[in-house]
Amino acid sequence: MPSILRAFTKKLFIIVTIGVTVLFLLSCLAWWVEPARFWWIALLGVGFAFFFFAMLSLMVFWMAIRSKWFFLPFFALLAGYRPINAFFAIHPLAEKRMVKKQGTLRIMQWNVARFDEMNHRPKSGKSKRRQMLEYISRLNPDIICMQEFLESNDTNVLYRNVPYFRDSLGYPYFSYAMDHRRTDGVYEHGIVIFSRFPITNTVRRKFGGPKSEKADESYITADIKVNGQMIRVLTTHLQSLLFTRREFQSVEEIKRGADGSIGKSKGIFKKFRHAYGFRQEQALKIRKALDESPFPEIVCGDFNDVPNSYVYHTVRGERKDVWSARGFGIGRTFSSLSPTLRIDYIFADPAFKVAQVLNPHPALSDHYPVIADLVLPGEKQ
Repeated sequence: MPSILRAFTKKLFIIVTIGVTVLFLLSCLAWWVEPARFWWIALLGVGFAFFFFAMLSLMVFWMAIRSKWFFLPFFALLAGYRPINAFFAIHPLAEKRMVKKQGTLRIMQWNVARFDEMNHRPKSGKSKRRQMLEYISRLNPDIICMQEFLESNDTNVLYRNVPYFRDSLGYPYFSYAMDHRRTDGVYEHGIVIFSRFPITNTVRRKFGGPKSEKADESYITADIKVNGQMIRVLTTHLQSLLFTRREFQSVEEIKRGADGSIGKSKGIFKKFRHAYGFRQEQALKIRKALDESPFPEIVCGDFNDVPNSYVYHTVRGERKDVWSARGFGIGRTFSSLSPTLRIDYIFADPAFKVAQVLNPHPALSDHYPVIADLVLPGEKQ
């Protein structure tokens, strides 16, 4: 009887290993295949973290019992090296606190979620706006890229933020693009680049898309003169899933296996499919703009996609992902849905050296910031 049980258990683990291997390799394909056509592979890519850790566990299991089956997860992990390297940074001695070093340029990327102002009564003092502004001031970046940046058109209702950054925080140069405005014009929000160094030229391009889908995002570039050198900074906010509060709640119910999960899943999958199509087109436009840059470029943004995705792979190209270059671990940047979501990035031209990077988790926005200190091309640290 024990031998029959062992044989059954082994066959079960073999089936599980083969099944997880297939799913893992398909999730790796999300790096290369067009998500607009193969949206289901892109969706498997969202589960890459789970499949990766499952593969590691299975490999250790087969090695522990000295079975040749360990070769299957081993070779699958080798095949997925590039997506794995983008997903998990391996620099255990990475800085936990960042002291700015002389000769470096500090870049900050942050989706500030409208400074938390939409969750509270205007000017009630209950939002996290002041804390966020103080946090940015303490980190003292030279260049800041922000998404969902809120700007007031009526100071009786909301504080103005562009003048505060310019006059109080000391960022006299900026480029701001309004992507969404409330129908009564009281406030708007979009993307922005603030700089302590002179901006000599700016360009804004709208991605286009049906407004019924709220696809009204854009990207901006700013040519910045830093210590006599020209660099180009691009920031963007790629198409989100546009989940409502109810849909976030549905995700939690699906995770718990609550009644009606199948019906709720269909609506959520549909949003994934639409968003993938938009982001694919947006990523290709950004890649074209970057490849045409006459200066070394830095890309900052909320891509709304994971590191093993087509969008990440397309925009990054041969550029350095600062987290992969100097960080350690997953580098989570989104506080909801899953503890493995890194969807906010800083990419730098290969000519830059990444001196250090930080991914702190202040409980201020639904996104976490990414901060990197870069050494300019040809400049000694």
